[in-house]
Amino acid sequence: MTEAPWYENMPTQITSADYEALPEDFCRTIEVIDGHIVKCESPSRLHNRVARRLATALEQARKPEPCLMVETDIDVRFSDVPLSLRKPDVVVYRCLSPGERLYAAGAVMVIEVVSPNSSLRTDTVEKKAAYAAAGIPVYLIVFLGESQDAVEKIEEYWLEPNGSYRLVQLHTRRLELKTPLQVDVHFDELAAP
Repeated sequence: MTEAPWYENMPTQITSADYEALPEDFCRTIEVIDGHIVKCESPSRLHNRVARRLATALEQARKPEPCLMVETDIDVRFSDVPLSLRKPDVVVYRCLSPGERLYAAGAVMVIEVVSPNSSLRTDTVEKKAAYAAAGIPVYLIVFLGESQDAVEKIEEYWLEPNGSYRLVQLHTRRLELKTPLQVDVHFDELAAP
């Protein structure tokens, strides 16, 4: 008789301690909403390329702002009890002490790259509402073209005093940001093989 894989015996809800005990490789593939594990789909090569290049452009722009950090594949915690965390494709956040967790209050901008056939509703409705409720000031949604070979558009949202996002700019050929970092990058630079 063979033993069942460890993940088949997972509880229906997990705590912060349960999450910390999970293998790091497994944690990279999930998000947790109100203690429930949500498996994340593997992104396309274009998705990864665009996210990586956006992170690089932001990283280069942060030089005058040394206490802002830029990361991909990092947990942004909304709460510990029940455990809720998301993994935006790119995050700009205020500097943390070594070993300190990133909570939503420390994030100044999150970016999600939408794959047309998989994450559209999650990124444009669910995550948009969650990031706004958490008070993250800037949210960018990057839309990939239907053919999956180009960036189609980038929507730039700013948090309003009422706690909802307002579309302030629709970028169609290049991303020109003034805040939280100054960035000017052409879509072709983000998507080119």
